[in-house]
Order: sequence, then C-alpha cells, then structure tokens
Amino acid sequence: MSVVDDAVKLEPGNYASLFISERPLDPPGYGVVMNEMMSAAEQMEGYLGFESLRDGEDGIFISYWKDASSVEAWAAHAGHRMAKSRGTAEWYGAFRSVLCKVERTTWFRRAVSPAAK
Repeated sequence: MSVVDDAVKLEPGNYASLFISERPLDPPGYGVVMNEMMSAAEQMEGYLGFESLRDGEDGIFISYWKDASSVEAWAAHAGHRMAKSRGTAEWYGAFRSVLCKVERTTWFRRAVSPAAK
C-alpha cells in the first residue's frame, strides 16, 4: 500500500489530525477496534480520508476532515472515545495528537511509463 493516497483531495480550510504513536506491532484487540473505527470514520460527515505510516512500534496516522465541526463530531463519537480510552489503558506507550488547519497543499505522482512495467 502506498503512503500517499491519491484519492485524498484537500483544500485550504480543511483539517489534518495527526496521531503520532508508539505501540507494540499487534496488541490484543487493537486490529478489531481499528477496523471498527475506520468504518465509523468513513461514515462521518466531513471525513476526507487518511494516510499512515508505521515503522515497527513507531507510527504516524493522519486523518483529514472538511472543517472544524467534522473534527469535533469525530472527537465526540462514542466509539472513538472508547477506542482512545483503551489506547491509553492497553495499547500505547506514548502518543501525540496534533490538529492542523490546511493552508496549502500540493500533490505529485510520477507517471509510470508502459516500458517500465
């Protein structure tokens, strides 16, 4: 899977929620809850997508949102609050959460020539 999700389209005024974490690779229960939360986020009004990268226990997960009210609705979501609670109690050794307003974005993907395939 590519780190850069070509389907994510951002505009100034959107929001990026960065979640930088340290956790074991596959803690008990984590995968099920993560899948449930991704399904729930995808149903939320204002959800634009995500990009993530994990290197062993270190990871960065960035979710994108249309506006501040979308971010607030996700923060208030009961399942998300439960997942965050389990995260601090069971899974994460450390994390940082940062919310950023998008002011500018650029995107690039090199085209693959037919000869290179």
